[in-house]
Amino acid sequence: ILDFVTLPAAVFALGLRWWHEGTGWRQGTWDLERGLLSGLLAGGAAAALFGALALRGGAFGWGDVKLVGAVGAAFGYPLIMGALLIISLAGALQAIVTLIWQGAVWDTLRAVALRWGKRLKLSKIVVDAPVRHIPYGVAIAVGSFWAMWWEVSGN
Repeated sequence: ILDFVTLPAAVFALGLRWWHEGTGWRQGTWDLERGLLSGLLAGGAAAALFGALALRGGAFGWGDVKLVGAVGAAFGYPLIMGALLIISLAGALQAIVTLIWQGAVWDTLRAVALRWGKRLKLSKIVVDAPVRHIPYGVAIAVGSFWAMWWEVSGN
């Protein structure tokens, strides 16, 4: 996901929050659920979570990190909490559909079982399963729209 998409989106979202709700300073205290502060905290926390996972093992690309940061900037706190849950559900559904589409369900389950067997010291078999790439930006987009619908519908 390119920088010229994610970075302006985050700046635009933060600007909109600031214009519509102000900075988040209310009656002598900070309101974490409104304004620019809410967008900064939610965007920063979401990007930090995905960034830690990207650093850990490459599960996410840096475009995904910036995109989820832009989503957090737009949604603010506490909506980003539910959105991250819905994004993860969309990602799981996307992974399942992709594995079924590629005919790789049994190979993947076998590789998972072998990895756990090795971690638990039950087996010494080396896992040679191919690494599969699933573009998570799709799940972020679908999960974000799903979270917006959920918020607007009042469910």
